[in-house]
Amino acid sequence: MTQPLKSITVGCVGLGNMGSAIVKGLSKTMPGENIFGFDIDNEKTTRLASTSGIKPVTTLKEITQKCDYIILAVKPDMITGVTTELKDILKPDTVLISIAAGISNAVIESSLNKKHKILRCMPNTPSLVGEGMLVLSPNAEMDEKSINVAHTIFNVLGKVLILPEKMMDAVTGVSGSGPAYVFTMINAMADGAVRMGIPRGEALTLAAQTVYGAAKMVLETGDDPIVLRGKVTSPGGTTIEGVFELEDAGFSGTVMRAIESATIKSRQLGTR
Repeated sequence: MTQPLKSITVGCVGLGNMGSAIVKGLSKTMPGENIFGFDIDNEKTTRLASTSGIKPVTTLKEITQKCDYIILAVKPDMITGVTTELKDILKPDTVLISIAAGISNAVIESSLNKKHKILRCMPNTPSLVGEGMLVLSPNAEMDEKSINVAHTIFNVLGKVLILPEKMMDAVTGVSGSGPAYVFTMINAMADGAVRMGIPRGEALTLAAQTVYGAAKMVLETGDDPIVLRGKVTSPGGTTIEGVFELEDAGFSGTVMRAIESATIKSRQLGTR
């Protein structure tokens, strides 16, 4: 077990897809009795407790009394309602971690009575399978020890980066929304394989494993993707024909515009 997680307690408010993923990941590396879950849907809490061994709680007050770190895994339009309810019962040293897209640390700070340690986090859905990309952005009250513990908490779900908060909307556009772009590409690749006569099941395996392997090469070699693309693109070969079709149709520009649009939407969520 990772040393910093032996003696801390973590609570999660909101047990939807991402909240559940976080709790399940934590339950693999720290004692279940140190993890507390709360959701307005009691069935979600009970079900998750039975499968992961965490402790269910029925009120926000209980989770503030028991937890050193509280993860707010609720939707952006619910976040200030939750923090407003927390403001009079939150212990001074508790660290609040928000995964709500578009909601800044300043918005959360303004809904509390006094200064608190706050960490903004942008995870993504591959956290469900331990291959997430999680980006953390601490407020001015966060000390190095608290940041390191938070890093350790989320490291069980995938890769973790710490970036300035001004980059978080763009992070949302790239890694937060990015799995949907990749799923779309995998589906298109599989459809292309089916069109060429390959059965659907095998087509999906071919497409998904190809994307997974290519991504792993980028991460493990450290090479620029264009360098890696060049190594598989022979003069006059099949790959350059496929790449030409993609670029002729504006593939790269379309992906870049998708990230820009998602980034803009994230900024808009923070101004509501």
